[in-house]
Amino acid sequence: MSLTIDGGGGPLDARVELCDDERILAATERRLRLLAGRSVRRFRFRLPNVARHGYGLRLRLEGRGMTTEAHSAVEALAGWWESPRHAALTEFAPGTAASVAVERLLRWHVNVAQFYDWMYRHYRYDPPGGATVFSDTLGRVVSHGVVRELVRQCRRKGIASLAYGSVYGAEREYVECHPDELLRDADGQGLSLGETFFITDLRPQSPWRRRLIREYIGACRRFGFDGIHMDQYGEPHEGFAADGSVVKLAELYAGLVDEAADQLARLSPRRRVLFNCVGGWPLEQLVRARSAASYIEIWPPDTTYRSVLAQIERARSLAPTKHVVVAAYPSIIATQSDDGGPTPTSLEAALLLSSVVLAAGAYHHVLAERDRLLVGGYYPEAVSLTDSAAEAMRLAWQFSARYVHLLSDTGNERIAINGLTVEADGRALPLSSEPRARAIWARAVRASDGKVIVQLVDLLEQPSDEWDAFRQPAVRRDDWRFSWHGLERRWFFASPWSNGGTAQQLSPAAVPLIPAFERWAMLIGDDR
Repeated sequence: MSLTIDGGGGPLDARVELCDDERILAATERRLRLLAGRSVRRFRFRLPNVARHGYGLRLRLEGRGMTTEAHSAVEALAGWWESPRHAALTEFAPGTAASVAVERLLRWHVNVAQFYDWMYRHYRYDPPGGATVFSDTLGRVVSHGVVRELVRQCRRKGIASLAYGSVYGAEREYVECHPDELLRDADGQGLSLGETFFITDLRPQSPWRRRLIREYIGACRRFGFDGIHMDQYGEPHEGFAADGSVVKLAELYAGLVDEAADQLARLSPRRRVLFNCVGGWPLEQLVRARSAASYIEIWPPDTTYRSVLAQIERARSLAPTKHVVVAAYPSIIATQSDDGGPTPTSLEAALLLSSVVLAAGAYHHVLAERDRLLVGGYYPEAVSLTDSAAEAMRLAWQFSARYVHLLSDTGNERIAINGLTVEADGRALPLSSEPRARAIWARAVRASDGKVIVQLVDLLEQPSDEWDAFRQPAVRRDDWRFSWHGLERRWFFASPWSNGGTAQQLSPAAVPLIPAFERWAMLIGDDR
């Protein structure tokens, strides 16, 4: 948490509070004298002995005739897999400022980073001849010295590092030397991705599978990675091996994931793997596989908010104990810029998409280093955000960390929204149990401690259900009233873009007024 205050001048009285939902658990106060330039002050708190829980931090400074506040969050986790707030690192050229890149990820509460295209080739992660600087397959200059420093900086800051590792295949020069490892179509033509990466035989004990596992192990040993992000490309789903056998890839992935997870666990029990289920395929076959989370990359035909939600709910129903990461890239923000960043209407697409994903209890993979957003499957093409746009996105991620125990607990039970109403000017507003245009998406769950959590995502002004499209800028709502007949309890309100995300108690009126907010509101019902 940081504030920009002019150095020098008189002293400032600082108060830092540790908050659990609406309650202040602890506070500490100190008088500060700030010198000119950047300075750091540390305040220590002992977190309660509660598993997988988020807390708010509020800093208040008073003095010199002013009062100012800043807000942040902290999570108590056993490991990143309990709250996989995921980002991509893509820049490994000589001279890259590793410490700066990692420090900026901390502002987003990132706890696991995928090192994207960090290797020499997909079939050989280290370049020949002991080189440390090289050009990768697509011509980018990469320094393995920078990669090692980024891994080191991530570890210092508590961010796990995952090495990107392709499952799907290898470059042309490899399959030309190993033609028996290539999968082919019914006409005998080699299967490839744009004639650049060729699909290989993944069956147990195949040479490609053995090579792949060796490269995974070597990456963790030599670079210190905390695991592997195992990537596949979706289609084609099957091919013919050199011996004529039909190789159905969906039948092989679970065993490959388990083999990789077992091998990495032998190096360290905290090492993990993620597997990319492209378009949600093949989630059913990976239910029991030892992936750290259910990771889904969204592509057409899943173009609506409802289809994204359906993928999240499908993943959760198949593997209830795993958290869900959704990689969904708002390409719309790359099409129009304003003052060096996305326009308000394209930025709103990213903000609403993140709101829907986070309100559904999942995690949105869309961030790259230097406050950039991913706009497609090739991550170096990420788009930079302005400071104000980055702050708007960061507030949503901070909110998801502060309320992690309410938003994404795997023990949350969905409940129907029967009897729930939202009113404005004395009239009921349209509610929907699915996120759709011209309505308020209302989602309710009951937590294991009995609290009821209601998410309200405002889609009233949106003309369509498409998530990768220009959106109307958010409207600040200051006249909504909320009630849930048959569910009488104390209600609290919080929103990422209201009062630093701090929870506020609603009045005990029969139809209490919801404090002013925009885009996404969370209501917490408590019997205490």
